[in-house]
Amino acid sequence: MKPAVDPGDCLGRRLLILGDVNTGKTTLARGILEDWCGRGLGRRILVVDLAPVIPTELAAARGVRGAGGTLHAAGAAAGVLLVHPLLEAPRLSSTSEAEAQRKAAANRERIDAAWPVEGGRDIVFVNDASMYLQAGDADELIMKLRGAATVVANGYFGERLGGGELTRHERGQMQRLRDWFEREGSVVMLDAPPDRAAPGI
Repeated sequence: MKPAVDPGDCLGRRLLILGDVNTGKTTLARGILEDWCGRGLGRRILVVDLAPVIPTELAAARGVRGAGGTLHAAGAAAGVLLVHPLLEAPRLSSTSEAEAQRKAAANRERIDAAWPVEGGRDIVFVNDASMYLQAGDADELIMKLRGAATVVANGYFGERLGGGELTRHERGQMQRLRDWFEREGSVVMLDAPPDRAAPGI
C-alpha cells in the first residue's frame, strides 16, 4: 500500500520519493505538481525531468514496461520552467558495464549543462535523480537543490535493474542523498508489488 502524501503538507519542505521500478514514484510526484499548478504556483516551479528515453520495445524486452515516466506534461500550461535533457538509460541500452558507465558519464554532463544557473524558482522537482547519481556525486546534486525552499525529488532505489559497478555507485550516492533528505525533510519509500520478478539484465 502506497503512503498518502498531502501536497499541502509538502510546500516549504523537502521530500524524496524512492522505490523500485514501476512503484509509482513519478505518479506521486506528478500528483503533487498538478495540485500546485492548480493552486497557481506554476511560475514558482522548476521541473528538472531526467527521465531517460526508453523505447517501448526495449522496455518490454527487459521486463520494465512503463518505466521512465515524465513529469513535464503536468505543468506544461501553468508557467512551469522545464528542463528535460535528452538522456539514455545506461543499464537497459548497454551490452557491457563499460558502455553503461560511458553513457552514465555522458548523461551527467548533459544534466550539468542543462541545469539552470540562475535561480528565481523556489520550488524544484527532480524526476529520476538516479540518472545524475549513476556517474555523479550526491553532494553536487545537493548543492543544486539547497537554494530551493521546496524540493520534491524521486529516484530508483531497488533491485530489479540488476547489479554492477554503476548500480553500486548509484545506490551509494542515493543513500547519501537519502540521508540529507531525512535530515532536511522527509523520505517516502514505495513498495514494489510482491509478485514482481526481477528481469534478467
